[in-house]
Amino acid sequence: MLKSTLPCPLPDIREARIDPTLPVNERLRLFAAVIGDPHRFRVGDTEVEVLFDDSAPSLQACLTGMCRQLQ
Repeated sequence: MLKSTLPCPLPDIREARIDPTLPVNERLRLFAAVIGDPHRFRVGDTEVEVLFDDSAPSLQACLTGMCRQLQ
């Protein structure tokens, strides 16, 4: 588990209540306001830190490869 270096606890993503009928830009703005840093948050008692590897294949390439394997 990650140790929080923030002065206050990370926000729990389960508590983010965003109206799905709002336009996408408005939902993104509200989500950012509720969660703050989208790369560091909590799901219950589990802290999550999202990292990206610039040298890794893209998500699209990974999903395309998975679909090809299923054929």
